[in-house]
Amino acid sequence: MVNLPFQSVYICLKLQIIEPLGKATSMFIRKLFQISDKVKWLLLELLVVFVGVYMAFLFQRYAEGQKLKDEKEKVLISLKKELEEFRTNFPGFASYQRGKLVEWDSLLDAGELTDYYNWRYLEPQYNFKVIEYAMNKEGTEIISFELYEALSKLHSRIRQLEHAERLMTNFGQRYNLVPSSLAENDPQRKILEAENRFAFYRFIGAARLRAGKLENVAELAEDILKVVNEDLGPEKTREVEISLLKNYIRAGLDVNFIRTIVDEYFPQYAQGTFDEVLKEVEQQESRAKDSTQ
Repeated sequence: MVNLPFQSVYICLKLQIIEPLGKATSMFIRKLFQISDKVKWLLLELLVVFVGVYMAFLFQRYAEGQKLKDEKEKVLISLKKELEEFRTNFPGFASYQRGKLVEWDSLLDAGELTDYYNWRYLEPQYNFKVIEYAMNKEGTEIISFELYEALSKLHSRIRQLEHAERLMTNFGQRYNLVPSSLAENDPQRKILEAENRFAFYRFIGAARLRAGKLENVAELAEDILKVVNEDLGPEKTREVEISLLKNYIRAGLDVNFIRTIVDEYFPQYAQGTFDEVLKEVEQQESRAKDSTQ
């Protein structure tokens, strides 16, 4: 049986060379019998060279097209995995931050403080290398201009999120330790406490900005994933999503927590499929463990 790539090339050659040149070739051959033998062989050699060069060109173009297709698929798969992290994790981060904001606003209204000086964000906090790689492919057949625009907007929001976290870290470091030896009415103590309250106020503002950017990133990632999934097709999309679920399980996350993620973000796998994936991973880990003993 003819393999698929060769069959594709054959069909391409048939449509672009054999059929279009059929009539012309037959006319050419008839005319050959009307001229001298020397000219006949010369024209035949030219024809052979022309067909050979054109076929080589078609083979090269097919190979380049296949290479481009493989590269596009590789980029889209990696992009989907990265975007799914933003889509599934960031809503939870934003919800937690919103909860802390309610608590901090209440403390600020009461003239009290919390241990905001303990909040630190180490950079780089988030992985978006594939997004940047894909953006560098703008202008090629791998990434369309529409997808590039959406990724640029997402990239900007991630940078703004990092800026908000940098501000939170900075304001947290501005906390002044108030010596217990200072009296309650000591002017120096009042200055230090006032500076701490102002730093806390600005810390809360940065935290509010962070919560909003977390929500923005999650929403944008979800919108972009619709485009990526369409480009990948249903079969490859399912393959990548099952792979993500396996990674969650292998990472040792609580199974009930993973089920919550599946129910909310991958509902198509909630009924039975996730249990099959869980069983498969457990069996693989069991066999791997037995082979090492």
